[in-house]
Amino acid sequence: MTFLPSNLLKIIMVLFLLTSITITSLEAPASAEGDTEAKIEKGIEDYLEEYQVPGASVAIVHNNELFFSKSWGVTGESEEKVTGQTPFTIGSISKSLTGIAIMKLADNGTIRLDDSVQEYLPWFTLKNGKAAEITVEQLLSQTSGFSTYDGLALSDKELAGSNAIKNQVKILSEVDLTAGPGEKHQYSNANFLILGALIEELTGMSYAEYMQKEIFEPLGMKNAAANKEGAYKKGYLSGYQSWFGVPVKSSVAYDNAGAPYGYITASSADMVQLVKLLSGKGPDHFISDKALDLYMTPQVQTGEDRYYGLGIRISNPDTPKEIIWHSGSTPDSHAEVFYIPETGWGGVILTNKNHILEEDGLYYLKNNIINLLNGDEPEQVPDHSLAIQCLMLGCILLLIMLSIYLWKRFRAQKSLKKGAGLFLGLLFIVLSAALVPLLTYSTASPWNSISVFAPDIALLTVLSVILLAINGLQLIISAFKKSR
Repeated sequence: MTFLPSNLLKIIMVLFLLTSITITSLEAPASAEGDTEAKIEKGIEDYLEEYQVPGASVAIVHNNELFFSKSWGVTGESEEKVTGQTPFTIGSISKSLTGIAIMKLADNGTIRLDDSVQEYLPWFTLKNGKAAEITVEQLLSQTSGFSTYDGLALSDKELAGSNAIKNQVKILSEVDLTAGPGEKHQYSNANFLILGALIEELTGMSYAEYMQKEIFEPLGMKNAAANKEGAYKKGYLSGYQSWFGVPVKSSVAYDNAGAPYGYITASSADMVQLVKLLSGKGPDHFISDKALDLYMTPQVQTGEDRYYGLGIRISNPDTPKEIIWHSGSTPDSHAEVFYIPETGWGGVILTNKNHILEEDGLYYLKNNIINLLNGDEPEQVPDHSLAIQCLMLGCILLLIMLSIYLWKRFRAQKSLKKGAGLFLGLLFIVLSAALVPLLTYSTASPWNSISVFAPDIALLTVLSVILLAINGLQLIISAFKKSR
């Protein structure tokens, strides 16, 4: 039997050890990467199940390379299978794209950000005569003085036609600013509605045409559109509203006037191109680095460590935890997009179900994904809750029981004490009349926004109003009725 020389044997052993170490070092990141993907996928699927979301598409990039891409479920309407090319309405992320469109116009010298909006839209007026004081930059940073309520009052109107944007802006002539231009941040769809009209006025094109030619095509957003006709042509199908947590096919139609602030449609593949632009790796000559940096520069503080730029949100600026992001929602969709400069991670989450009381869930899912990508502790996505709906249902049941009780007393010709019956009856009538105004005031939302973003709450409110009125009338009648 022949044995290898000892020196050769040592060399072979060293080579074996080096090879083993190399293989291990190569395999470890792949394993960790695979583990991260699995955790992200499980987190998304747990969220979709908990919140009963019919369709979703998620894409994550790292240093502009696609790291994760997967889609789940079906669309609304004809229930097509969701893919990475399926367009969703992206809600207020539309503001980010409108902001980029304005920055391009500023970049090529078509407009100046510090100019008055009225210089470009001479027909734009306001009730309090301050239209001339509002600058383009203030619209972008949401510091123009328009309130959130005034913006919502013009939103989700399901308008068609090529003049929808301009016609909605003209309605603002009856609006008063709630703050002086530049005084404070008030998130308002009105700002970006005006910017949409400004784009149309300056370019001589419709908003949808300009976005297609100057934004979507150069960025490679092949499935994106900014009007109803274009959206459906590229495969968009509406989503689902949430009724007591259950997805119901949307009754809200696409709103042409809403494209600049919330109704652009795009797929997860399209939104990856936006993430690449935010990372500074967009197409050559699309926009200057100076304009893009200004776009993402904090202009006004909106919360602790949170700021608004010129159509984009920035959290923890100038720190390793900085995140460039925006959320978006319509009555039947909810979306998130983010980019982390320090690590090069970015991503988009598109879903086709929404309810105002369910929106926190997707926000926390985004944070959960970011934490997993950063190797931090996962963020706990809150359980879906119907506590408010259940509380309202309980009140309605009590009102129904009271109504039956009062009806039986009335049939039995049993009266109430006049003073007590009259007082309670008037109280119920006042509550009936005040319930809707109280709800709109406390939420700073017009009734239309409540009815489309929380249709079950709207229905329960209407039922409560009716039952309070019925019980109030029965109490007053019983108070004046003589007993047997």
